[in-house]
Amino acid sequence: MESIQLKSKKGIQLNQAFGAVLTLILVAVLVIVAIFLFTSLGATFTANSAAANATNTMITQFGTYPTLVGLVGTIIFLGIVIGVLVASFVFGGKRGA
Repeated sequence: MESIQLKSKKGIQLNQAFGAVLTLILVAVLVIVAIFLFTSLGATFTANSAAANATNTMITQFGTYPTLVGLVGTIIFLGIVIGVLVASFVFGGKRGA
């Protein structure tokens, strides 16, 4: 019998896309929940106290994460597109004779 060896594929394959997208959505939801919790917690502190200032700083820091989530989502999408294109060029012309 003839041994068939497949070349390793570059990029993210379509069968891996579900896990990557699910992880991205989970991180985005957790960031939204964290911002909501910190906002609710900050309302319980006295204004201009150390705890209120620390909570406001934390909210500001978490507010920068949605931008990063969008960037990671774009990178995952581009990885999937590149993986599909590479697979179509590498395996597209090799049909059984």
